[in-house]
Amino acid sequence: MIKVIALLLLLQNAASGETYYLEMDHFLYPGVPNFPEYGVMDVFEGFLASYHDDNVKHINQDWLKEYVKKHPEDWKLSVQACLGYKDLFRTQTKNFNTWSNQSEGKEIIQQIIRCDWDEETDNTFGHVKYGNNGEDFITLDTKTETWFATNSKAEVIIDEWNADKTKYEIAKYILQNGCLPLLKVFVKYGKSYLSRKVLPSVFLLQKSPSSPVTCHATGFFPDKGIMFWRKDGEEIHEGVEHGDLLPNDDGSFQMSVYLEALKIPPEDWGRYECVFQLSGVQNYVVTKLDQDSIRSNNPKNEGLLTTTSIAVIATMGCVIVIIIVALSSTAFKKRNVTHSIERSSTPSSETASL
Repeated sequence: MIKVIALLLLLQNAASGETYYLEMDHFLYPGVPNFPEYGVMDVFEGFLASYHDDNVKHINQDWLKEYVKKHPEDWKLSVQACLGYKDLFRTQTKNFNTWSNQSEGKEIIQQIIRCDWDEETDNTFGHVKYGNNGEDFITLDTKTETWFATNSKAEVIIDEWNADKTKYEIAKYILQNGCLPLLKVFVKYGKSYLSRKVLPSVFLLQKSPSSPVTCHATGFFPDKGIMFWRKDGEEIHEGVEHGDLLPNDDGSFQMSVYLEALKIPPEDWGRYECVFQLSGVQNYVVTKLDQDSIRSNNPKNEGLLTTTSIAVIATMGCVIVIIIVALSSTAFKKRNVTHSIERSSTPSSETASL
């Protein structure tokens, strides 16, 4: 259901060991017709956990739904606090348009509040970053309690920000009293989800008799899987092309590997196999190259494809607001925003214990 968002968040996925992170991503979209002015995404370990604005309240993970079912009032208060931050967020960033000729309220503003927690040592880390119209803008150095410009356009307001200590105190409060408690809840209810291992379903696909044969694996978790073709038990590389790792709507993953089967004599097809291997799982998923097992685009499947397409279009229509929010988030994050908190770094990217 949220495939586009999952794809955009994939590059952030998976902290190692016993360290977990949560991002609270806030967005202001003033002046955009037929679109909510303000929205919030909670991103846990690279997975969208929830999204809410004044009209939409969406929970994207089953483990979070379990928590909400057990603690509905706690979750309601958490959502209300996030939505109540809108006016303060707007006030804090009202001078972001100082550097441009835009009239006030026309820019798109993003804020990333991220907290990291080492469950074993109980050490915590955090950062706060702002973006303006898809560009890095201002970042908080929590060690020195100083804001610095990550964009030359923000330099005209940095002195004002550093002179106003309330901005730092607000950021610190949100990190300590908003982000960290929620992160610990997410770890408690979501850890088993992150540690599970699920083997995929594997299919052989082919668009036409002259097209490569696609070995497609879907539904596996985590994303530490590899696929390859082998002949007579030995991995082959000639005539083989690997596809990208992609996310599914439910948080699982998919990938494909292609084989130029047109050059293979029909009597030799039985010597070829597609192999999927998931890290930490001994059993492989092996699929023999067999003409009768290949699914292709033939007339008898057209009705099924049409029905499926209609369902997909209907589903995507339900989440278009969330998708647009994620696209804007990624535009900000892809411009040199580092999402892994490094414990030793240059002064311009240091983090500190909360």
